[in-house]
Amino acid sequence: MSTRRRKAAGLLAGVALLGFGGITPANAGVTAEGQFESEIKWWTAPTESRRWSDNNDTWDYTGIYFAGCRSDDDYRGYDYASLRLWKYVSYAPDRNKGTRDNHCGWVDYGDPDDAGTYYFSLVDVGNGDYIEIDYVKVAW
Repeated sequence: MSTRRRKAAGLLAGVALLGFGGITPANAGVTAEGQFESEIKWWTAPTESRRWSDNNDTWDYTGIYFAGCRSDDDYRGYDYASLRLWKYVSYAPDRNKGTRDNHCGWVDYGDPDDAGTYYFSLVDVGNGDYIEIDYVKVAW
């Protein structure tokens, strides 16, 4: 998928976060339980993504894909974004499912093997204070 098409898809999706075909994680089969696409506009840590429900109907990995990555550091540019996957827990602290550095591509968290509501948060930025991502895809 070209960068122009990803940008157009991100703009059309907007906040509604439409889920449709495209790039899938290397470890996720075509029977992935779910996915959504979006964009990130100047996030700083700690910022949370939208939440999604994983019924654990498949054994697919949970993955987050970034394309068109920028930071506010004009000299060094985008290096990475540390993303932490969380499982929401009612009336208790949310459960940390791992942290991965996204260098503007895929990061996989494996199969959480645990039905529930999930989200990811920005923990750290490699260069600068803010990130902007033209195209984000989350699949589980």
